[in-house]
Amino acid sequence: MDIPWDMTGRMVLATTLGAAIGLERELHGHPAGLRTHILVSLGAAIAALVSRQIMGSHGDPGRVAAQVVAGVGFLGAGAIIREGASIKGLTTAASIWTTAMIGLAVGVPGPTMSMGVVATVIVLLVLWWLHRLEAYIETRGFRSHTIEVQTASMDCAAAPIIACVEAHGATVQAMDIEHARKHAGRLLRLHVKTPGSAVHSALIASIAAVPGVHSVALD
Repeated sequence: MDIPWDMTGRMVLATTLGAAIGLERELHGHPAGLRTHILVSLGAAIAALVSRQIMGSHGDPGRVAAQVVAGVGFLGAGAIIREGASIKGLTTAASIWTTAMIGLAVGVPGPTMSMGVVATVIVLLVLWWLHRLEAYIETRGFRSHTIEVQTASMDCAAAPIIACVEAHGATVQAMDIEHARKHAGRLLRLHVKTPGSAVHSALIASIAAVPGVHSVALD
């Protein structure tokens, strides 16, 4: 039996490229890491190679590629986790989808194999370098938070609380007021933007020191 070196080389390359992206995800502690990205890239490459053999020059390999795209979409959805108002896993889901496209690029005939290599380099730059850039921006930009303040009575005014927030360089975007469930006072829910360098513990302590404030929570 002759060894199909072209197919073997493409499968090895797809495995290597998937491993490179998966290793980056693994090092950052994401659930979909090395093995997942290897299997996604290799599986997509195999699908492209098999479709080429079955359909030859008369079939439509685009159908197989479309099915790979749809299938990987469901796989990527499993990496997305919602925790309260925040959503995690979108970057990992996108990396899984992109890894599948890289596998397809390696598996199909023609010059697209080099496209897969270039795409892998770009993905690694995005995941590694832009991650550092985002962290740098967050320390100097503004972050959105919700501060929940429970007052001991209905007489506690919101103005001193807002003044405390603004004194720490934060901005109140909106405020909701409702009756507190466990106390006779009110629940003030302030939607604020704080500087990345803000000391949240000092902000909370300042609000808690306002006369009439029962408790303060920051999410």
